[in-house]
Amino acid sequence: MVLHLKQDKMSDTCADWVKAWDDDNIGFHQQEVDQGLLNYADRIIKGRNNIKIFLPLCGKTVDIKWLWEKGHTVIGVEVARKALEEFFKEHSINYTVSPFPNGEGEVFTSEDKRILLYCCDLFKFSSFEGQIEAVWDRASLVAIDKQDQRRYAALMKRLISKDCQYLLETVEYDGSKYGGPPNLVPEQEIKQLFGDLMETNLLEKRQVFPEEIKAWGIDSLFVYLYILSCK
Repeated sequence: MVLHLKQDKMSDTCADWVKAWDDDNIGFHQQEVDQGLLNYADRIIKGRNNIKIFLPLCGKTVDIKWLWEKGHTVIGVEVARKALEEFFKEHSINYTVSPFPNGEGEVFTSEDKRILLYCCDLFKFSSFEGQIEAVWDRASLVAIDKQDQRRYAALMKRLISKDCQYLLETVEYDGSKYGGPPNLVPEQEIKQLFGDLMETNLLEKRQVFPEEIKAWGIDSLFVYLYILSCK
């Protein structure tokens, strides 16, 4: 697994995130499908056809296209309009853009209506047609400010179906030397956030030594992959 993280520490406000995209400060963007998804996609798909898979804070990840080409419907949320425009342009996928009725966002929809990318503040994304049947949360929870993580978990739990499978990537490191982002989310905190509804099982733990983290004052970082299943 190759880890791509934010190159600079910045606040997680919508305005700063949009500016990062406008300035092409997107060192976290991966050019290839995430290895964790490749390894464990079967755990969230579970043999089902054309399920609704949610990617929060999706950016322009190529994981969207990969899941779409597998025959699934991919729903993403991203506040930076540029990211969504670039996704469709880079993959030559035709799309339409429609405004939200409340005027607080837009939805980018592929011609076959199996890619729906919502351009809005994540916390203003509350509903759409049908419940989420799988989640791929790559570096989304860890990008959320600590004080907003309970709110984030509450939103996710409202969106998912009873048979949802949730693939979650988190990181751990020496928090006394660096304060994030990405933010520390140890397993105990995951259970506190989701344990009332979901069981947490560790799939993989891997230590990485990316060059980017040297500037953060830490020597190493651990990547964890979990599968969360409704009880």
